[in-house]
Amino acid sequence: MPAIHSTLSAIKDCLVRERTLGRRPPSPARRKRNRQRGVALFAVMIAIAIVLVFTNEFGTSTNVDLIAAANHRDQMRAHFLARSALSLSELVIRVQQRLDNTQIGGTRLSDMGIRITDFADQVLLAFCGNPEQVQSMVGFSSSDVKGLGVDIGTCGIVNRAITTDDDKINLNCANGGKLAEDVLKSTLDALVYFPAYDPVFEEVDAEGYRRDRATQVAALLDYIDIDSVHIHDIGTTEDYGYESLKDKYKPKNNYLDTLGEIRLVRGVDDRLWTLFGPAFTVYGGCKINLSSVSNTQLIAAILYLTAKNPNDPMLQDPLRLFALAGVVAQAKQFGEQFNKLSEFADFVKDPSASLAMVAGKGGMAGSDATKAITGGGLGALTGGQKLGLELDTTKLGQIALAGPRRTYRVEAFGEIERKQKSADGSPVFPAIRATVTGVWDTKVVPQNVRKPPVPKGAWVFLRED
Repeated sequence: MPAIHSTLSAIKDCLVRERTLGRRPPSPARRKRNRQRGVALFAVMIAIAIVLVFTNEFGTSTNVDLIAAANHRDQMRAHFLARSALSLSELVIRVQQRLDNTQIGGTRLSDMGIRITDFADQVLLAFCGNPEQVQSMVGFSSSDVKGLGVDIGTCGIVNRAITTDDDKINLNCANGGKLAEDVLKSTLDALVYFPAYDPVFEEVDAEGYRRDRATQVAALLDYIDIDSVHIHDIGTTEDYGYESLKDKYKPKNNYLDTLGEIRLVRGVDDRLWTLFGPAFTVYGGCKINLSSVSNTQLIAAILYLTAKNPNDPMLQDPLRLFALAGVVAQAKQFGEQFNKLSEFADFVKDPSASLAMVAGKGGMAGSDATKAITGGGLGALTGGQKLGLELDTTKLGQIALAGPRRTYRVEAFGEIERKQKSADGSPVFPAIRATVTGVWDTKVVPQNVRKPPVPKGAWVFLRED
């Protein structure tokens, strides 16, 4: 072992011995100093590496904070642009309310078809558009007048028009007294009556709950009405098994605040919601406005419920009934205005004649669309079949009305385009958008007012996405 150790030591000395190439071997002190050469360079390299790591981390953190700050800034801009569009929409609605109450020669302006809410996007363009759009809209540049156009981003109305909830069934009318609830029940019964909906009521829902049409209608009413008896039947109780579900809850037995609460009603699964959800609302009055209704299912239910002859052949043929409902839904596209219940009843009685008269006045008598409808019906009908159904205006007046709108639904948006661009000029990230959905009720009076009197009208629902 000592021999091996000596051999290894000799090899080590040979390898680490400084080569002099014939020069005098350095002294021990100089040899010690030579061993320390490069230490400073090594320390500097370590320091630079550490500084580079910290600098890179600092730069990355700064870029992330900069992008996050820009996103928050743009989100705030989009929020206030959406709120500005909502406020401008309120101004348009206020003007429309004034027009609805203005008469010329005993006729309201709204009855003449003057509804600026249908063109609200064009009105907002002067305030939400870029300089070129403002120039094309008002005839002068936004730089000439303060307050026109936006410098950053854009705003407007989704789907380019202010819609209404007057053309739907208000389920909150289950708390409007027995008469209102009975009318609501009849309307719901007529809505779900048609045989095409049989699969929904023959199969269990997503939770294994089986119900027929009567049970489903009763479940909707009992969830909302304030009593605890089965649709006002004395001596009965509401028992739909809410307390036996995995997530227990109780029926609200009060007015609904939002339409989404209907999803809590027993039996309202995705199929039923998809079929009938668009026909429901929780805002406005208890009567459907025929001047605005466009839901074919709901129109068919109204026709079925208000027919003068319950045994009319039209009611026994769902194909023809829904074809007639489709013609009624398209009537407004041809300029037909239902300002009175009698006008609606007259149109339903003979839609071909009514549309031919309107088309003749508007110069559309020769259009292909008008010929398709006035020629005997829609494409689903065979030649020679006529559409028409006589309605009972007394029954019609119990569930519907005709006239100016009471509610207005607005989806206002604000949008900011982000500055990061790719090589081809397309944006790297999608634009930041904020959307505010609101429902305006013209009959509601604000409770907390600073300076009375105030005009009627208030937002009864607001949600930002």
